[in-house]
Amino acid sequence: MKLVRDQFQQLLTRMCQAIPTHTSPDNRYEIIAPVIFRGISRGNFEFIYHIVKANSDILLIGDVTDNRSIFQCAILYRQHRIFSLIYSLKKKNILLNVEDASRNTILHMAGMLTEHTPIDHIRGAALQMQREVQWFKEVERICPLSCKERLNKDGLTPKQLFTVNHQKLKEKGEKWMKGTTTSSTVVGALVITITFVAAFTIPGVLTFLGILTARYAEEDFLKSLPKRMIIGLFTLFFSITTMMIAFSAALLLILHGQIWFVAPIIGLAGVPIILFALMQSRLLVDMVVSTYGSCIFNRKIKALL
Repeated sequence: MKLVRDQFQQLLTRMCQAIPTHTSPDNRYEIIAPVIFRGISRGNFEFIYHIVKANSDILLIGDVTDNRSIFQCAILYRQHRIFSLIYSLKKKNILLNVEDASRNTILHMAGMLTEHTPIDHIRGAALQMQREVQWFKEVERICPLSCKERLNKDGLTPKQLFTVNHQKLKEKGEKWMKGTTTSSTVVGALVITITFVAAFTIPGVLTFLGILTARYAEEDFLKSLPKRMIIGLFTLFFSITTMMIAFSAALLLILHGQIWFVAPIIGLAGVPIILFALMQSRLLVDMVVSTYGSCIFNRKIKALL
């Protein structure tokens, strides 16, 4: 498999190097541009990397429809590996100031949400909204200050465009977060009712109540809401664990250590709890990784040009 990959890279490199010598400047754009932007939409990093390395002038071309640059399209299609190439360029400031036919900057691209935006693989509308806010904040960090307040053809700043395009996703994220919180609150209340672990459960329940009464601004999806959900789920899991330990110990004491009789009861009682924990543990892991994981872009990519 490694041999095939190496051969593919060699073939791709030679094809890219042959482009300037086998195509005229007039035909080069017509032939290469559609292929490049199709590769960006599909996230074909290897192809974009080698073709840009062999032909640096390709960085300045725009697509036929909206005259968007390579990096604008990489942001629009949320292709973080392709956009990370900009960190390896010496003339990145020029590319960051490029506008498309509608006067949209690269930060406007981060504010757009289209049917082609690849967020369906992310679990839950709240995490999808968090990812979109993370994209906007990361692009905003690298953009020149002038881009932040620049108006497009519709008279919108990047922030205003983000708010307009993400209104429905924000509403879905709020509904998803409240639904998940409500189900977890019910479980926490049951734990309080039947056991003595209220000291561990009540903080989790209060955290869930804080989620239900949150204002649900766009920035809240970045850290505040996920952090509360992580704390709430962690305390809930801890409460369930202590409840099962207490339940098992009580049965053993009452039945005088008759394990052959106690074990099936504990097993049957633990089935729904284990299923709930398995279902919610994946959500907890996803939230921790999404909230506290590494940044979207690779700023340490090696120099390209």
